[in-house]
Amino acid sequence: MDQKLHLGTEGYSPTVLRKAVRQAGKAMSFRDASDDLEELLQVSICPSHLLKLAERIGREWASVRDADVQAFRRGRLTADYAQAPTVATVMVDGGRVQTRDEASGRGVLNPAWREIKVACCQTLSSRVHAADPQPEPPRKFLDPVQAARLAAEMKARGGAATGRAAKETTPLKPQPRPRRRTAKRGPRKLVRTVVASMASSEEFGWQVAAEVQRRGLDRAQRKGYICDGQKYNWSLFEFHLLPLGFIAILDFLHLLAYLYAAAHAIEGKKAAAAWGSYERWLREAWAGQISKVLAGLRAGCAKLGPPPQDCSDDDPRKVVAGALGMWRTIDNGWITRVTAGWDCPSAARRSRAWSSR
Repeated sequence: MDQKLHLGTEGYSPTVLRKAVRQAGKAMSFRDASDDLEELLQVSICPSHLLKLAERIGREWASVRDADVQAFRRGRLTADYAQAPTVATVMVDGGRVQTRDEASGRGVLNPAWREIKVACCQTLSSRVHAADPQPEPPRKFLDPVQAARLAAEMKARGGAATGRAAKETTPLKPQPRPRRRTAKRGPRKLVRTVVASMASSEEFGWQVAAEVQRRGLDRAQRKGYICDGQKYNWSLFEFHLLPLGFIAILDFLHLLAYLYAAAHAIEGKKAAAAWGSYERWLREAWAGQISKVLAGLRAGCAKLGPPPQDCSDDDPRKVVAGALGMWRTIDNGWITRVTAGWDCPSAARRSRAWSSR
């Protein structure tokens, strides 16, 4: 009977076990997860047992992942789906997670923050446009108050944009909020899987590549790789996904934060001039006119001079140099927008990477 019901050693059905492990990963603590399961599923699993379940299932998942990576590196990993997807994306980002000594027993000993890398692999359904479906940037990118707020949020999340720009709000009069309109129907998400790891960037790259192969995302008709300006993100792309035909897509919000910070660093207290530079660069970047943006940043670097080695991160010279250096992180790639631009064939052609730097 246990075999027919697919019951494991703990006596839980696959559905209950899946929900228990999922809640254990989402809740703030195993006690909270235990209370949630009692309330939502009327299933009683004590916190310590829930911890053991999550650790066991986690080890099993890691074992399956590692086996896929080894099979992929030997050229023996086959796709789980026979039909190739129409559209596929791989979105890579990183962050910080708090850890403790694993062999210290109960309690927290030697807490520390470690880097975590995450890749979201998904298939979508979307239309192909003969012309750019959104030639103008979103209105909130061109609203002084909202742009300042976005730049500040990106910095608070650990974005690379630094300097006074994220702290200041321009005194320019904000634009009136537009009336609500019927939302445009964009790409529709179909299937999403996630690869997350604290491994090195090289090992993580192989994990992502194996997941792409397993999902058959490499056989998609249109495929995009989306990330910010972290160097290892682009090394992963160049080594694993560029040969598969993925188009590199820069997360535009990170670029917005860089341009906003650089404009305010160059112009200082001249709020109107800073906004003018930001808006001009933003429109040029959105249109794929990379050489114009780079020319403006180079002029700003020449105006302020090179940053001293011992200067702070808020030094205007370092802020502008960092904005220019962000563009130089990416070599031999194809860059387009994270919005609907890559659904337009001409957008990818006109957004050739940083060859003009």
